[in-house]
Amino acid sequence: MRYAHHGATSHDGRAAATFSRQLAALSLVVLLTGAVLFAGAWLVGGQDAVSDNWVGVTVVVALFAGLAGTFTALFTAVVAMVRHEPWRHLWLPLAAFPAVVLVVALLEAFVFE
Repeated sequence: MRYAHHGATSHDGRAAATFSRQLAALSLVVLLTGAVLFAGAWLVGGQDAVSDNWVGVTVVVALFAGLAGTFTALFTAVVAMVRHEPWRHLWLPLAAFPAVVLVVALLEAFVFE
């Protein structure tokens, strides 16, 4: 009976680690897609091309979805760590949210003032 319980816990930890890695990767793709859309529109049309239109709304939705996704991935990675999942499987979800927050803060401070 002890082995069945241990196997279920180990499996749950792997599932949480896998989910957190996949969610972090997907969230970073969403953020990168929003950044490429924003940069392309800015280069083509300047400020008017990104404010008060579908581009601006799409970029803001991508930013919030990416932030929420990376935060959820961070939380799930912490759960997997509590279940003793190795660090090498969790570096992306643990690093994604702090990195995204840092990049957004630096962009806001120095680029978008």
